[in-house]
Amino acid sequence: MQVDEKYFTQDKNYLLKTVQAFSKEFLLKQWMEEILSAYNQMHNPMGLEDDFTIELREKIHSGVSLIEESYDILAAVYRYDYDDNQLSFQWDGRTHMEVYDADWKAMFKHWTEQLSQIKEIQRPILRFAVSDNQTNTDFLKQSIRRGILGYFKIRLRSQTLYRVSAA
Repeated sequence: MQVDEKYFTQDKNYLLKTVQAFSKEFLLKQWMEEILSAYNQMHNPMGLEDDFTIELREKIHSGVSLIEESYDILAAVYRYDYDDNQLSFQWDGRTHMEVYDADWKAMFKHWTEQLSQIKEIQRPILRFAVSDNQTNTDFLKQSIRRGILGYFKIRLRSQTLYRVSAA
C-alpha cells in the first residue's frame, strides 16, 4: 500500500517518519525483551529457571503483533512532542537521519523501560505469549493502548492526538 506523504522530502517530520518506519521491527523486538526483563524484575528477581519462565522466554516474541499499533502511537507521540519541523545544522558530521534515528531510539528505549512496568501493558503481552495466541487480541490491544495513552495523559480520536488538560 502506497501512502502519499504531505511533507517535503527534507521536512523533519518526513525524515522522522522514515526513521521510525525503518527501525520499527528492531525496536519492537527490543521492547519484548524489556517486557520480559521487567516481568523478571517484578516476579522472578532471583532469576530462577522453571518451566514457565523458559516457556515465556521462548514465546515472548510472538507478542510483537500486539504492540505494532502501540509503536505507531508512540511514534506519533514523539512527533507530537517534538513538533518543530525545521532542520537544524549538524556540526558533528552526522546526517539528519542519523541524528533523528539516535534520538528516536534513545527516547523509545526510555519510554519502553517505563511502559514495561505498567501492568496494563505487561500482562496482555505475557498472557498472549503463554496462551499460544489463542486469546482475544482486540481486548489485549485495547488494554495496551489504554495504558500508553494514560501514561502520556493523551487521548486519540480520529487519528488525532489530544493532551488531557489539567483542569
